Amino acid sequence: MTAQARILVADDDPAMCLLLRETLQEAGYEVLIAHDGDQLVRMAQDHPPDLLLVDLMMPLMDGFEAIRQLRNDTRTSHLPMIILTARSASSEVVTGFDSGADDYIVKPYDIDVLLARIRSHLRRAAKLPVRNPLTGLPGNVLLQAELERQISQGTPFALIYVDLDNFKAFNDAYGFARGDRAIHMLAGVLAEVAPREDFLGHIGGDDFAIIHYGGHPEELAQRIIATFDGRVRELYDPADLQRGYLRGVDRHGVPRQFGLLSLSMSVVSSEGQRFTSVDEISKVAAEVKSAAKSIAGSSYVFDRRLSTQPPAEERRGQRRPAALLIYPDEGLRASIATSLRLQGYRPLIATDVLKAQDQLARTPDPVLMIANGADPAVWHLWRQLPAPTPLIAIVADEQATAAARANGAVAALIATDNLVDFTDQLLLHLPRAAFSELAEQPDTPDTIIRALQARARDLEREANEDSLTLLANRRQIDRRLSELGAQAARSGRTLAVLMASVDQFKELTDRFGLSVGNEVLRGVAGALRGICRPSDVAARYDGAEFLVLLPETSLADATVIAERIREAVEQLAWSTIHPQLQVTVSIGVAAASGPGAEQCIDQADRRLAAASRAGHNRVVAAEWEPEHGL
Repeated sequence: MTAQARILVADDDPAMCLLLRETLQEAGYEVLIAHDGDQLVRMAQDHPPDLLLVDLMMPLMDGFEAIRQLRNDTRTSHLPMIILTARSASSEVVTGFDSGADDYIVKPYDIDVLLARIRSHLRRAAKLPVRNPLTGLPGNVLLQAELERQISQGTPFALIYVDLDNFKAFNDAYGFARGDRAIHMLAGVLAEVAPREDFLGHIGGDDFAIIHYGGHPEELAQRIIATFDGRVRELYDPADLQRGYLRGVDRHGVPRQFGLLSLSMSVVSSEGQRFTSVDEISKVAAEVKSAAKSIAGSSYVFDRRLSTQPPAEERRGQRRPAALLIYPDEGLRASIATSLRLQGYRPLIATDVLKAQDQLARTPDPVLMIANGADPAVWHLWRQLPAPTPLIAIVADEQATAAARANGAVAALIATDNLVDFTDQLLLHLPRAAFSELAEQPDTPDTIIRALQARARDLEREANEDSLTLLANRRQIDRRLSELGAQAARSGRTLAVLMASVDQFKELTDRFGLSVGNEVLRGVAGALRGICRPSDVAARYDGAEFLVLLPETSLADATVIAERIREAVEQLAWSTIHPQLQVTVSIGVAAASGPGAEQCIDQADRRLAAASRAGHNRVVAAEWEPEHGL
């Protein structure tokens, strides 16, 4: 066995690669070398080895991400993967195991130990169980054997690759026991919905596969999604279900919100295609699944690229709308084109305006244009397109962003070397090329513009709104304070400021809990909305503090408004949240005109502190002249 085993070594240190090659070849192994993570993934997918030795720190893609991608690929998910690490990097070993590694070797390594571990993993890989121990379904070995049999016999079939999204966040939040319940539930749904003659396999982890022998695989995918989405809510606590997401930490340690469990499915049919190996069909299934994972919620994507059926047909029977892409940089251009395809567009790709004219000669009616905003010819070409065709401009800096929007671009994105960040920003502004649910008509420029404008409004609201209270957030109130302060300085009119705080909020949350505290903040925000005038600006300022800006309002009038807010909060039916709950607020008030208006916030904060010291549930107000202080 060892004389024929192939080992793929990935390390960016040439000396280490040479040493490992000589050591392993002397032991009778065939050795392949990759010098970065991207090359490792491509080599492993094109020609899967029997075992991988992976250094963690490599250029282009580190070992963590490479292992994660290979574990998520049907062709390589079962391979033994051993990480190479320095003795001081114990935390990296833990992360490596979390990414999917099977073992680790410490540098500098003992040759006998290295070879012994390799032999052990190769023996274990040769004795893989034929059924998954968690679900009892056929595992990767039987799935591969069944695919090989059907391909050799030429039997028509469809491979449906099923991946469970947001499973790690679910597992982190609820623990492995409920995570196992989720896997069992998905296995039960697949077994119930798939016809009895189909082959159902559990590849590993949260990945499943169905070899479907009947016709209409898309209808089967739709039934799976409908059944799963109807049952998955049973796995969640009521509070999390009502909120609609789980809070967790991604692999980079960044806190994020994760949606509910959903399915990403790829459907690959053998009809009209000539797959000669399991590797070929697995590669296509993995590629198509990546497209499905770009769609929010449960979704499937049917691969039609090699089909004898009309290739441009989509799930609702319409052609993909075309999007014209003009950009000179190859890397960024490829990233944008991929995003367009994942969002349902047919990209017309050109490096410059001259080549774009050739594309337009064949397809003169793109519904969207993404182009280099620094090229004047781009703007000239855009104005020649059928109106209205929305334009997303790629620009160099913030100044160019403002200029592009002034020229009519619906969005302007700053080009960056970080393709991940750029793609994230692009997808935020790029609407899905969906079809009308009522009229079954493909997207038009008008609908794209409306979608882009709606997306822009949503982004602006999210950037300026506090997600808990739905009031303005700190960023928005600071901007409005600057604007209203400048307005007061020009006009000489008075700007008043109210600074309010929920009394003894920490003691309240310690006694009743954070969920009650959140309801209190929402209740106070509702009282503010009910009393503030349309010209006023109310915001959640910090924690349990609120700030209200009252333009063209005297100190006396502002004090009256503050008293109304205080009374409204005190009289709210807090007992409906908790029988023993009673909430009050203290408010500091300040007002000034001219250039001192913006500084009112400091005075209001001091008056708020005085109200709290005086026993809470009161309003403290005093006139303030900036040149005299208190």
